[in-house]
Amino acid sequence: MRYLVTLFWAILLSNTAIFIISAVDGVPFNAMLATGFGVVITIFIVLLDTLNRDMGISDVAQEK
Repeated sequence: MRYLVTLFWAILLSNTAIFIISAVDGVPFNAMLATGFGVVITIFIVLLDTLNRDMGISDVAQEK
């Protein structure tokens, strides 16, 4: 579920950022590029999460 939320926010924020950048630069908005960028961000976050689990970093954060 958290990966679906991550995908949603990554697509939303990347579309927003690319829309603003394209408006400022005066170039047409490319929704496929923005959505692809959001998917790439999500894959990167999933890989970082997997690496953190493999290294035991998530276990340290839960100790108090």
